[in-house]
Amino acid sequence: MSTIQSPKPHTEVWPELALHQQLVLQDLRGNRIVGTLDGMTDDRSTLWIQLTGGLGRQLVHHQDGYWLENAAS
Repeated sequence: MSTIQSPKPHTEVWPELALHQQLVLQDLRGNRIVGTLDGMTDDRSTLWIQLTGGLGRQLVHHQDGYWLENAAS
């Protein structure tokens, strides 16, 4: 059993975010998605992240278990 306390995963739609904003998403397992916002649906339920390091784009739904972290400057 883990003693690490983790924030609650994001269960509502994503907040309003600026296009090309740096993002870091993390889930309860410690997986991280790092990149810039490449697009978001009008209802803010789904976003696309252009991954750092030329690794392509990733689609993330608000119920995928990720929450926003502050991106490193």
